[in-house]
Amino acid sequence: MARVLVVGSDVQGERALLQRLRVAASLPADTVRSCRDLDECDLLVIKDTPALRNAALRMVRERPRIQVWVEDQNGQLHQGQGDDHGVLDDHAIEDALRQMPGAPLRIDEPCAAQGAKAITRALRERLPARQGHAVLVLNEVPTLLLDFAQDQMVVLPGTDPCSLAQLLSDQFEALSLHGLSERRYQELGGTLPRQPLRPLLWQWGQRPAHWHDLDARLQRGARVKLLRWPDFRVLGHQHDSFRLCSLLLKRACSVDECASLLDVAPDAVRSFVHPAYLCGYAALEDAPASSVPLRAGEGGGTLLARMWRSVRQRGGG
Repeated sequence: MARVLVVGSDVQGERALLQRLRVAASLPADTVRSCRDLDECDLLVIKDTPALRNAALRMVRERPRIQVWVEDQNGQLHQGQGDDHGVLDDHAIEDALRQMPGAPLRIDEPCAAQGAKAITRALRERLPARQGHAVLVLNEVPTLLLDFAQDQMVVLPGTDPCSLAQLLSDQFEALSLHGLSERRYQELGGTLPRQPLRPLLWQWGQRPAHWHDLDARLQRGARVKLLRWPDFRVLGHQHDSFRLCSLLLKRACSVDECASLLDVAPDAVRSFVHPAYLCGYAALEDAPASSVPLRAGEGGGTLLARMWRSVRQRGGG
C-alpha cells in the first residue's frame, strides 16, 4: 500500500485528500492509507505555507525515499522537491503512487478464472501440464505467483506465509486467477524467494471450506482414481495417506470402500481426496447405477489392508 502522511489539514480535509488520491490512481480503498509516523510513510503532503515547506524539507532530508507534495489554496497538488513545481494531474498522481515502495502491484492481465469452482478447474488443468505462469489476486491485490513449469510459487509482500493456506481457503470465492507471461512473472517476483508450490496447495485443499459439491458427489458413491503418486513432501509421515495412494493407484474406490478396505475413518479419506483433487493427482468417476460396495473380505483389497496393518503394527503406528 501507499502510506500517506498529511500535515496541515483537519480530519475531514485529510480524508478528502486520500479519497482523491485513490480515485486518481484507480486504487482500492485500503491501498492508499493514512499514517502517523514519518519513518513509515511513502508520501508527505503539506499545506502550502512557508513554515510547513521548510519543516517538511528538513524532515525528509535524512529520508530521501519519501516524496513531498504541496497542496495549494485551490486544492491542487505540486511537487515539493526539485525544480518542477507544476500541478500534478491524475496521470502523474497515479504514476507516482504506483511506483512507491509500499504501493500495491498492478495486474493488467485478464482474469482467467474467478471463484472456487473455476479456479479448481484451472489448477487441475494447468498443474499436470507443467506449463505457464499465473497470479492469484484477492480484492485487486496480487497475493501469490504460480510457476506451473517449475512447480514453484512466490508469496508477494503483504501476505503472511504462515496463514496463507487458511487465507486462500477462507477467501476461495473472492479469488481470481490471471495468466502471466514468463517475463511478467519474473518482473513481479523480482528477487523474492521461490518456494515449492505443492505443499501449499495440499494444505489449502485440506481446509474444509468450499468442497460441498465434491463431497456431494462422493456421498453419491463417486469413485476416486489416483492418477499418479503425489509429491512425497505433501504426504510426510501420514501412513493412511500412503495406504490410500497404494489402493487408489490400483483401482478406483468410493469413500466407503476405502474406509472399509483400509479400516480408516471416512473423514480421513475425504481429507486426502480434497487436496489430491485440487492438485490434479486424483479424478472422480461417477458410480454406476448398479454398483455394489466392496467389503474388506472381497477381492484383492484384503491383502493390501493386511499388509499395511502389519507394517503399522511393526512400526508401532
